[in-house]
Amino acid sequence: MSEAQPLLLLHGFLGQGEDWQPVCKALSPACHCLTPDLPGHGQARLTPGAQSYAAWVRHLAAFLDAQGVARTVVVGYSLGGRLALAFADQYPQRVAALLLVSAHPGLVEAEARRARRQQDARRAEAIRQQGLAAFLEAWYRLPIFGLGTPPQALLARRSKNDPEAVARVVAEMSPGVQPPLWEALARLPMPVGYVAGGRDAKYAALAHQMQKTQPRMKAWIFPQAGHMVHLDAPDALAKVIAEVCQWGNKAR
Repeated sequence: MSEAQPLLLLHGFLGQGEDWQPVCKALSPACHCLTPDLPGHGQARLTPGAQSYAAWVRHLAAFLDAQGVARTVVVGYSLGGRLALAFADQYPQRVAALLLVSAHPGLVEAEARRARRQQDARRAEAIRQQGLAAFLEAWYRLPIFGLGTPPQALLARRSKNDPEAVARVVAEMSPGVQPPLWEALARLPMPVGYVAGGRDAKYAALAHQMQKTQPRMKAWIFPQAGHMVHLDAPDALAKVIAEVCQWGNKAR
């Protein structure tokens, strides 16, 4: 393995590891970027049976074992951020520093969780009944992305996903299924950072809420970005990741 510092970057729902290429290019050669496709995305197939955050955490630990990486800085965007937080909670000794990007620690209230599960179950059924293209068009019009009309290049890239895998992930890995991780966030021993886009008002506000739970957490808000910070502002995000990697070096 390269002597460069290992850096694990986890993409979001509908994405794949190569989404991180602009960020990795900006970080080269200081970092050795590990950018796996999460289950059901890119080249990674879903296993039979229901998916779970616990299973994905084990999958991630096995991936790092296969790479010969015992401890690393972990960066996770959206769904990947939820997974990164769960991984840091289960394997704190393997995480030198953690950076969450547009990621939610989880819904706490039972009614909110139930409503989100139902909403995502309807989304999964819509994918099966109406097709992936219609779902993508509606998904990327959500206000958090700040896109207005979704770029055709983005829709084309995301349309390469397997529709049934997307349907399963949106239902089985729904935030309504995710165990709430606010208490985990509060007890994490490693340095933690958070990034949100200024055009994503929901997650920009969430950053401040999370700082109340984890006072040591440093937050950055990028005014020029929406939810997809790694695509909207890759160079600015790379600078933050470089700083977080320095935290990891000091924590070693």
